Amino acid sequence: MSPFDLFVGVDWSGERGPAVRRLQVAVCPAGDAPPVLVGNPAGGAWTRPDFAAWLLGQAEETRVLCGVDFSFCFPREDLGAYFPDYPDDPAGHAAFWALVERLCAADGGFFGGAFADAPALACHFRRGRDTGGRYRRRLRVTEALTQTRGLGTVESVFNLVGARQVGKGSLAGMRLLRWLKRQPAAVAVWPFDEIGAARLALVETFPTAFVRMAGQGAGKVRDAARLNRVLGHFGSRPVPTPDALTDDMTDALITAAALRYLTPHPGMWRPPDLSDSVRRFEGWTFGIV
Repeated sequence: MSPFDLFVGVDWSGERGPAVRRLQVAVCPAGDAPPVLVGNPAGGAWTRPDFAAWLLGQAEETRVLCGVDFSFCFPREDLGAYFPDYPDDPAGHAAFWALVERLCAADGGFFGGAFADAPALACHFRRGRDTGGRYRRRLRVTEALTQTRGLGTVESVFNLVGARQVGKGSLAGMRLLRWLKRQPAAVAVWPFDEIGAARLALVETFPTAFVRMAGQGAGKVRDAARLNRVLGHFGSRPVPTPDALTDDMTDALITAAALRYLTPHPGMWRPPDLSDSVRRFEGWTFGIV
């Protein structure tokens, strides 16, 4: 039985904002009810601060598990450092988040674009037409395992170019996580924290992996029939056919249902390759075992 009452699936975005039109949010309660999309209560498209405030508000009423699709930290296990030869290389995920905040504090809305512009760090990134001299397609342990398991191709957070890049969203997401952890509410970010009695817990997700687990092959889900096959695999009743579906919407819907289905399985919380070092420095993608 799951300790959570509400499951939130988020398709995140690293857009500058303030309005973040690709940010989509879906929720489902315990049981088998289909997930539903949730709009910004303030009206218009979501902003990242509006989402953060809404999420904390949900945890006031019930116990919430939220899955968001960005990397909670950068690779370190492969080279023994996030940024080799950088004198202020962070000593763990919390220090990494603090560095992101320090370099991006002038940007509102949890935007993270300034991080890779820092002169000492730019050489590690692929940005626009500029590929830094130390850029490599580095992956975290969980990301490499995702590919080995055949659960999707993962892009490196050091690549900030192209439709599949995840670096900007991940940097914005780390600012969100740091902000949430500094609020009075009891917030846990797994696997860095034990879930314990936290009212709000956040896990990193990769929606493509959920689609592959459901046997629905590669490619984004953009039609109701395929969406409902994925949802059915995760024990959810089908959603009514909406007028239009984007892959941002389906990623959020699938994430909410998959979290509800997978959470009660103890093995999801104890991946064999989640070492103490990986837990401290890199984090993990929920569902990858």
